[in-house]
Amino acid sequence: MTRLRALWAGLIDIALVTLHRLLNVVRGPAIHILVTGPDDVTMSAIVTSMKSFGGRLSRVVNVPASQTSTNFSRLVVTSSLTDLTQASNVLSTVGRYRQVIVVAATADPRDLVCARWPELPHQWAEGFDYRFHLGPDGTKSLTEPGVLPRFEGLDEWASASRATVVSVKRENLIEDPAGAMQTLTQALPTSPSWLCSAVASLMPSLPTSSRWNESAETKARVAQQVALAPALGERALTLGYSTKAPKPRKKLSEGTIIAFHTPDKVYRAEAARLKKTLDALGLKYHFFEVSPEKNWVRTTLLKPSWIRNAREELSGPLLYIDVDAYVHHDPWPLLSTCEGDLGAVVYRNGQLNSATLWINDTEGARELLAEWNTRAANRREDDKGDLTATGDNGDQGVLKLAVLADEASASARYRFERLPVNLAYIFDRLETYCVGPVVIEQLQVSRESAQHDKRLARRRERLSQLDSSN
Repeated sequence: MTRLRALWAGLIDIALVTLHRLLNVVRGPAIHILVTGPDDVTMSAIVTSMKSFGGRLSRVVNVPASQTSTNFSRLVVTSSLTDLTQASNVLSTVGRYRQVIVVAATADPRDLVCARWPELPHQWAEGFDYRFHLGPDGTKSLTEPGVLPRFEGLDEWASASRATVVSVKRENLIEDPAGAMQTLTQALPTSPSWLCSAVASLMPSLPTSSRWNESAETKARVAQQVALAPALGERALTLGYSTKAPKPRKKLSEGTIIAFHTPDKVYRAEAARLKKTLDALGLKYHFFEVSPEKNWVRTTLLKPSWIRNAREELSGPLLYIDVDAYVHHDPWPLLSTCEGDLGAVVYRNGQLNSATLWINDTEGARELLAEWNTRAANRREDDKGDLTATGDNGDQGVLKLAVLADEASASARYRFERLPVNLAYIFDRLETYCVGPVVIEQLQVSRESAQHDKRLARRRERLSQLDSSN
């Protein structure tokens, strides 16, 4: 059945491409204007101007370019931040029968890492590596390409021989919108004749925005980001922004890594492997041996009580890591950007992963741990023997519900931070978008007791790879 569906999809694709090319012969080449770019503020201003202008430019749609294969218009205009990092995909789909013109909105990358959104009252909207994704259902996750990946995507577009790229800088659009649009028209084809005059008539409105070097807070933010990713400062200089970022004044905060394991052979072996990786990196840690409950789910619901006790016993920031992890790099430089009470990885689908938890030494962290512990204890008490490892039954589901309830309240009590996925990367979840090296890899020891041969085989193959690399 799968092969039949693939064959049918291939036949439909051949028919669509053939029809598009026939229309190009009859009426002239089709054009696809793709509005994207590292700077979503400038990008939105251009799109808004198009929509208010009227005529064919107002038909701009906010969808990925590859989803317009059934649009047979001679001019197609789309806007998608996603397409900035999908050059090869766009060119291998609609690029087969349309001339692709990329309108790339850009700005000083150091300004971009200082973006604040009202939906994120205590966390920066994006960094050098990741950017927040706000789902239609209200989910928030740090899962989209950040500033540097977006500029790298623009580099890929610029090197593509089958696309025309024209950049529109935020500062130019603020100072001289008519001049910026005139520059854009010079990259457009002369046919159809109305297109250049229509684009030249656009007047995107963009208010003057603050720059990264205009406040102590944003200066410190940029210094921190450049220290983590020097390429951010190098990119700014390459783009002609001459002011250098100051050196960070705040020392990178370090703390103690904590982990828990039961006294059985399997989990003691996991603890030994994790300790070995931490010793190799020279990281401070404290491991605790604990007693299990009568099943795996009930045992996970003891996690908040263990972490709560560790928080009372130890001072300074803590980083809880599931004992079946492999730490490849020092996580504290990335965690030094955290300013809240507690942080965890949240995926795009809203699932929270408690395999890595950053716990600050704050009253807010202690209160959230207490709330999590109370909810987990209630879940265990309500268990009638049917508590399974599905949905939100385990510890991380309980923590997710506690966080969401607090964020939905009129006055949130906790400052919960979403962490980047490379701090809790599940080794065989290859579809997860990950920027840079995996810092903490989760090896899923629960598969040793689960009845799933293929997943267990993948785990053991990965363990073999890690063992052979040491």
